[in-house]
Amino acid sequence: MHRIIQIVSAALIPLAGVPSAALAQEGDDMVVTTPDPVKLELAREVVNLGFPEEARESVFFAAMDQTVLQMREASLKAYGLEAEDPGSLAVLDGWIDDYISDSKAVLRSHIPSIMEGMTLSYAAMFTVTELRDIRDFVATPSGQRFFELSSAVMAEPNFAEANQAYMNEVQGSLPAAVEDLRARLGQYFREKAASEGSTSS
Repeated sequence: MHRIIQIVSAALIPLAGVPSAALAQEGDDMVVTTPDPVKLELAREVVNLGFPEEARESVFFAAMDQTVLQMREASLKAYGLEAEDPGSLAVLDGWIDDYISDSKAVLRSHIPSIMEGMTLSYAAMFTVTELRDIRDFVATPSGQRFFELSSAVMAEPNFAEANQAYMNEVQGSLPAAVEDLRARLGQYFREKAASEGSTSS
């Protein structure tokens, strides 16, 4: 059972990261400035052309589905779950499906703010000339096709195979990394307890 829980944790980790590339990072030391109106308008054109409102959900959802699928496969190999009871894996997959469905509902409500965050980020990152060049490219059929397939590339067999090999290796090293973390924390708390004990005596 605990191995099933491990794959649940590993498979769901990427869910939180799906839209992260489009979100501005928050922090105490971050300086938020008002973008130049010209750059902001150009950035908005880029986002609207590259991510048409009617297609945004499918773009984000496809990225989420493919990421979780590849992480699940990597976890199966890492934890040796291929030979696990098929019934338990069916329960796991049903649970993941339900969780992803709920996560998509949450993501759906955040897509407008994510798009606005992306617009502001583009305005902050690129010059007026660069934004015009990007806008002109995205306005072409090839440019729109490029943006449309930017997340779909994750499922294209050539990329998927290469990315799956990477995920398999990363997941394979995860158990040892977790044990190393536990050992380091154990040592820290033992040393802390010893230090506090010697101070109080």
